[in-house]
Amino acid sequence: MSSAAVPTLVADRNFVDDALAAILRDHPTSGPNPVSAAMRFAVLNGGQRLRPVLALRIGRLAKADLQLVTRGAVAIELFHCASLIVDDLPCMDDEMMRRGQPTVHRQFGEATAVLAAFSLVALAARHATEGVTCPAEAEHLSCFQQKLLRVLDCNSLVGGQAMDLAAPGASSRRLAELKTAPLFQLSAWAGLLGSPFDEPHRHQLSHFGHEFGVSYQLMDDLNDGHASSRAEFEQQLAQTRSLLHPFAAKAAEIHEMLDYLENKSIA
Repeated sequence: MSSAAVPTLVADRNFVDDALAAILRDHPTSGPNPVSAAMRFAVLNGGQRLRPVLALRIGRLAKADLQLVTRGAVAIELFHCASLIVDDLPCMDDEMMRRGQPTVHRQFGEATAVLAAFSLVALAARHATEGVTCPAEAEHLSCFQQKLLRVLDCNSLVGGQAMDLAAPGASSRRLAELKTAPLFQLSAWAGLLGSPFDEPHRHQLSHFGHEFGVSYQLMDDLNDGHASSRAEFEQQLAQTRSLLHPFAAKAAEIHEMLDYLENKSIA
């Protein structure tokens, strides 16, 4: 594939945005419904889309079924947006702004925000498998759906949020592994849907997704002033990058995402 044929980061984000908009547009409602409006506000109000873009790029590297990958990628972003609604609530991080706009609970009220978060989780889980008739595809997506729901667990995202609430502002690898890495590792799994890659390569990319998530969290901590030193982030980024060595130049567009993290940490 020529370099001109490789989608840019902006193009991948636009692809994800269009897919999200289509799903939310087709989401059925009966009459005026503030929950549906809150869902759209939470999802379509900007965002880096790093998780679904990572899934798409791993999918291209792994020669996966891109229709299945896209299903998984979109489900992950819906799930992520639901988690942000919850994180921002007054009983959690009590955030006033998100992506340059009022948080969902400020815009629609706490009750509607909670209901929107529940609805986005349900929509994510349903979208992962809904309408699939091919038995082989259904099996792949059912396994992915189980992984998706397992991320919402006291040993995963919920446990990470509980740890963060207990020690606000604390920076630690364990927190990153619980609160941030699971969805990035899930992105790697989504990117492998329908891939012919053997188990060692699948394991390598799954591990990469996990470490990418830790790198992202350390970058975020560094920018927020919560990291003890830049050296920890740089060491983590180098370790994460080394996991792509077996794929050589074929992983160029995934390396670009690590470059993005590095550049964002300098800004």
